Amino acid sequence: MEGKKFRALGKNCHAVSEVYGQLLMISIVVIAFSTIAVTVFSDGGAVKPEHIPHIDLQENFKKNTNIVQIVHNGGEAIDLSAIKITFNVNGQKSAKPPFVSPFTVKNPDGSPSSDGVFTLGDCIEIDTKELVLDSTSPTGVRDPISGDTIEMFFIDTPSQQVIQKAVLQTGIRELPDWITPHPYGSVFSNSTESGEWEWKSTESVGDIDDGRLTDSHIPKGDWVAEEYTFGIDTDEMGISKPFKILLRVIYQTGDNSPKNLTLSIFNGTEWTLIASNMPTYHTVQDCMNVNVGDYNGDTTYDITRYVKTTRELEELKVRFSISGHADDASGKIGWVDFVGIHVEK
Repeated sequence: MEGKKFRALGKNCHAVSEVYGQLLMISIVVIAFSTIAVTVFSDGGAVKPEHIPHIDLQENFKKNTNIVQIVHNGGEAIDLSAIKITFNVNGQKSAKPPFVSPFTVKNPDGSPSSDGVFTLGDCIEIDTKELVLDSTSPTGVRDPISGDTIEMFFIDTPSQQVIQKAVLQTGIRELPDWITPHPYGSVFSNSTESGEWEWKSTESVGDIDDGRLTDSHIPKGDWVAEEYTFGIDTDEMGISKPFKILLRVIYQTGDNSPKNLTLSIFNGTEWTLIASNMPTYHTVQDCMNVNVGDYNGDTTYDITRYVKTTRELEELKVRFSISGHADDASGKIGWVDFVGIHVEK
């Protein structure tokens, strides 16, 4: 028995070392590749993408001087050397090459900036004269005009990313038959319990007899008003003097409870009362029937003598006011269906 055990323990084991050698080599290779992977994908070895600054910009295009202003309204500071600004005009690249630092940069107080950084309150100014390619011009270029669509791109050069795109000016907008507060204007009413002005949907006064109306509670012995703006841009709409301006308001009061209905306009300088003791109408259709076939009815007014310039037309506001003599508990309501401005050129 002892001899058999001795022979079993003493048999040939040369192949075992060869297997161990192969396992050891595999382990070395795995460790080596792991080390390389850690190095490549670690902060020290990986290629980091360039940081894209987060910045809030406000653009302003001064059409009378062709100056574009870009104001830093908040966010990160950015080196001027990292800024590039380009323009497209009417879908094509501008005549001038991309504007790259240095710019004309002003501090918040209007003094020239010299620190090389665009930060909160700073303003970049760019002269866009001769910005537009024009084969009909003797010089091949021209200044922007009101009919041009101008796009601006504010680019971070290290990351080559557009931080902000802005439309500085749109082309000529089609002049509608009636310009209403929708979609560029506003509607406000002070019919709240506190008497504070609140916003109302502009769509409610955008179309005639479409079932959508504003509503204002009319308290006893007090005034309630609705105020309308129109967002008119005379350049974009191709409006110029001479013109004739008509104002039309379509409304209903439900009954005869309102004590007085008045209509006033603001031309950017002063308010003018153009109608008082306006008639009451039980329905929108009753009010509409006044104006069938002409513009001389009770709810259409020629306001040309009050709106004499394009600037006054752009700043035009209309206020429709009502007072009542019914008890507060009656919950009387004044409804406005349509407010519009008609421009005859």
